[in-house]
Amino acid sequence: MRSLTLFGVVLMATGLALRLSRAEPIRGAAADETRAAVPMPDEPPLVSWSELAQHPCQWLGRRVRVRMQVQSRMTDWNPYLTRFGTGQFQAIQGWSDEQFPWIESEYDTPQVRVFARRGTLADRELASVKSYSRYEMRGVVREVFLDLPWIEIEDARSMTDAISEATVIHAGRALDLMNQKAWRLAELEFEQALGGPLPDPALIELERLREACRHAESTEAEPEAKKKR
Repeated sequence: MRSLTLFGVVLMATGLALRLSRAEPIRGAAADETRAAVPMPDEPPLVSWSELAQHPCQWLGRRVRVRMQVQSRMTDWNPYLTRFGTGQFQAIQGWSDEQFPWIESEYDTPQVRVFARRGTLADRELASVKSYSRYEMRGVVREVFLDLPWIEIEDARSMTDAISEATVIHAGRALDLMNQKAWRLAELEFEQALGGPLPDPALIELERLREACRHAESTEAEPEAKKKR
């Protein structure tokens, strides 16, 4: 009698398994709810370098995205008391989006410095970087030293909007011409500088300078026009 009872339980379990295997897959809203329940990896916040530099301790240990315009690869630097030794890491320095490298003082003092551990994906991605190329980088603020964030990069994505060397040259000439009050020539140089896709801060600043030239030119032309009347 006991064996018959056990046999019945086995049959019931087998039937339930067969019914579940023949069940229709989840579709429609129920399927969407199931997919929505699966957690997606969080995208780290995009943070300006000025924000990082002003409040580095707030970002310590956190993943961030930063954008920079490459000036050069560094071959030597002082690691101080940080983990970022020259044997274990490579370093890239460049300008933040808040910097305008056509200004000589800003060209000479790139604010951003990031590190990639040798042998990693980020190390391979940064191995062929060129000056004036622009990247969005993901990484972790590993340390704060000398009131600066020291970031270990995990990966880097090349961006199409960048301040080219030609833009730096033409905008630099335009500033010199503005100092000479050669407004029309300066405006033409700014026109050349605005060629190609630019990051928003650089685009806004160059357009502002071009408009300043136009305004100065028209302002100086008004007294001359009155004299001829």
